[in-house]
Amino acid sequence: MKNRQLLPLMIFLSLTLSCKEKEERQKEINNTSHQLALSNLVQPTPLHSVLKDPNYYIWGASMVKGHDQKYHLYYSRWPKSEGFPGWLDHSEIAHATADSPGGPYKHEKVILEGFGKGYWNEQSAHNPHIKKFGSKYYLYFISHVNTDFGRKNKMENHRWGQRIGVAVAENPSGPWKVSQSPLIEYQEGKGAEGYMVNPSVCQKPDGTFLMIFKTRSNVPELENRMIHCTATSLNPDGPFVIAENPILTEKEAEDPFLWFQDGRYYAILDDQRGLYTGEHGLALFTSNNGEDWEAAKNPNVMTPKIKWEDGTTSDLRYLERPQLWLNEHGKPAMLFCAAQLKDGKGSNLPFNVHIPIKTE
Repeated sequence: MKNRQLLPLMIFLSLTLSCKEKEERQKEINNTSHQLALSNLVQPTPLHSVLKDPNYYIWGASMVKGHDQKYHLYYSRWPKSEGFPGWLDHSEIAHATADSPGGPYKHEKVILEGFGKGYWNEQSAHNPHIKKFGSKYYLYFISHVNTDFGRKNKMENHRWGQRIGVAVAENPSGPWKVSQSPLIEYQEGKGAEGYMVNPSVCQKPDGTFLMIFKTRSNVPELENRMIHCTATSLNPDGPFVIAENPILTEKEAEDPFLWFQDGRYYAILDDQRGLYTGEHGLALFTSNNGEDWEAAKNPNVMTPKIKWEDGTTSDLRYLERPQLWLNEHGKPAMLFCAAQLKDGKGSNLPFNVHIPIKTE
């Protein structure tokens, strides 16, 4: 009889200990992930893990693994004849494939360009960011209209008209259905003004979707400063609602890549002026809720330098547009960046580099 009376107590104590163990484990995970040091996981880059073209500027790429077990890369390019500033009006998004994450990638075709007068994406397609949610592929990108926004010159008017859209497909090779309007427009009382670019999207634990994007502030004290906003949606193709408060307003950075790992949100950004890390390079940020962001405890990810697998090193003028590929366990496994050699003349065009990340 005594054993029967003790049984409920023993079950209660067992469940209590189990809950405490889970809580402690979660705390341990959060603490460990908050100390994520990506710089320690960056591996030497194989010489074939580069996408370049002597006739095109290549600026940024994003990759997804398809249900065909191939790796599909989407990248911005524009003709060499247009010069570097030609990205604004002449960029298009092309598709390449490979049998392994690091390539080599083979160009397949151009899949997105400006639709022409009368469309929100009148001219160019840029900033590709690919994600697979459920059974569909979502290619986020930016474009613009040629409208006079009262800016100081034609280029600034075109920049001010930049907006974020998405193309959706059931197959990574297409066909792609492009959104008929931007995913985000001005929203009364929110901090975004001017262009809205550099989108990155991830799915939250509750099944909804979080976006980070670069914009300009409409607050007088932050006038003309590059800032970021977050936005949420019930669906990956919007509509997205901008959060009340912008983020990362105290210092400038750009080109965010957003993901959720081990109970925390992370983002890699381009710390061009070394304002967060003390040196020019890629910086890691983190958040426990997707709204309040700070530099991670180990913020340095990479400086503009590539260590190649053959033991040589290349100094870079640019290392920007970071885009991670997460493996089947949701961990960073490959870092895709726009790059340009620091020294080099003539055909020193920007290219995309695919940098391996060590995984467990």
